[in-house]
Amino acid sequence: MENSYRALRLWSMVLRIIGILSVLSVVLGVIIAMFQAPSFADALTILFIVGPLGALLATWPIALGQGLEAIADVAEYAQAQQPRR
Repeated sequence: MENSYRALRLWSMVLRIIGILSVLSVVLGVIIAMFQAPSFADALTILFIVGPLGALLATWPIALGQGLEAIADVAEYAQAQQPRR
């Protein structure tokens, strides 16, 4: 019985797309927030603290998607190594 783990690969792709959209929205949000900051110090705080933390949190779906892809690859490899009966 051949199983291609399509469900894992589908969710991997969905998570990667969500992650990319999240990163793009964080970048756009940081740029908008910097221009709206009341002072230069607030703009630097947004740029150097809020931006990297937001980007870190926004990349979690990408990392989870890569993990699911790796699980599917390992499962297919292990299935291919099984002797046929």
